[in-house]
Amino acid sequence: MGIRESGILAGMASLWLAGLVACNEVEVASQASAPVEQPAPGLLARAEGGDAASQLSVGRFYRNQAGAKEGPARARREAESLRWLTLAAEQKHAEAQTELGLMLVSAEGPDRNVTDGRRWLTRAGEAGQASAYFVLGELARKGEGGAPNPVLAVVFWEKAIAIGHPGALHRLGEAREQGLGVDPDVEAAMGFFRKAAAEGYVNSQYRLAVIYDEGVLTSRDPLEAVKYYRMAAERGHAPAQAQLGYLYARGEGVVQRYDEALRWSQMAAEQGDADGCNNLAVLYLKGLGVPQSFEEALRWYRLAAQHNHPGAQNMLGTIYLTGQGVTVDTKEAEHWWRMAAGQGHAAAQYNLGGMFSRSLSTELTREEALEWLGRASEQGHRSAARERLALQAEVTAELARDQAEPAPGRTTL
Repeated sequence: MGIRESGILAGMASLWLAGLVACNEVEVASQASAPVEQPAPGLLARAEGGDAASQLSVGRFYRNQAGAKEGPARARREAESLRWLTLAAEQKHAEAQTELGLMLVSAEGPDRNVTDGRRWLTRAGEAGQASAYFVLGELARKGEGGAPNPVLAVVFWEKAIAIGHPGALHRLGEAREQGLGVDPDVEAAMGFFRKAAAEGYVNSQYRLAVIYDEGVLTSRDPLEAVKYYRMAAERGHAPAQAQLGYLYARGEGVVQRYDEALRWSQMAAEQGDADGCNNLAVLYLKGLGVPQSFEEALRWYRLAAQHNHPGAQNMLGTIYLTGQGVTVDTKEAEHWWRMAAGQGHAAAQYNLGGMFSRSLSTELTREEALEWLGRASEQGHRSAARERLALQAEVTAELARDQAEPAPGRTTL
């Protein structure tokens, strides 16, 4: 269980559209359980009659349809979506201009058109669409359609803030924290994060929690960390839920309560969060707040390990080596230790390297063992450092013996 950064930069293109769809659906939902292949007749008639709002709704309808299709069927619906959004955008419908711009800049393959997308987003921003300016900032930051330009990105985000976009507040916080396009200023960064957090922006809530939890940018404050973790957790943020569960289990910033540790960890695990799964594994392994169950612990460790949690992978290796609730299987232990060691987990690197001296692996070479022990010792693992020295001494002794022995076929006086 450990503190992690939120992956707020990943998958931005898909998230832009997903957020708009969730907030702006108009007259496209079906009451039937079966999927609807065509817009409602009345809506389509109004769109064909030139009503811009209806054209926007039809464009959204086909965009949503495209997301559930593959191949040519998907391409046809995307083309229909672009056609209807363009008709509405050309009538100066600001929301349509925003969504058209988003589709163009986030499309894949030959349908992607950053130049036209930026043009429509600029028009939408000038018409008061804060999300359009936010995305223009993203494009400038990443260098879409040109070289990265963090200074221009800041300009766009400031425009988005002026018309009410909490995500832009968060981005300016990051810019101030990292010195991207502006001078670095930790206090200013914290101020932007706090403003965005107060507006319910979950990534800022989580970022503040991590800052107070780690105590790197400011003095460590477990109480403030818990406050912001709770804000994000209550909005469904899985990493915040997992860390809140971890803090309840340890009693950091809160009164130690294993029932709360279980509740928040369960919420995170149900979303596939690796730390949440690992938390549950520990609770079941030790019987904290739940009846002790090696079977449940193994299940949750395996789920966490499958989500690339190095601590869970290391623990699985230990479980299979010791046979705690499972049949001893050194090959399975080596498999999981290799997985964790490859992610830089020092204990797993030590465990893996130590398999050679203990004759637990038929595949691990001495050179490889020295490499893993060396990596662990570089991270301050003292046992790995001692074992590496001992193994290196064996190598040195063997070399000395080889040099002392006469070569085959030679005689000495």
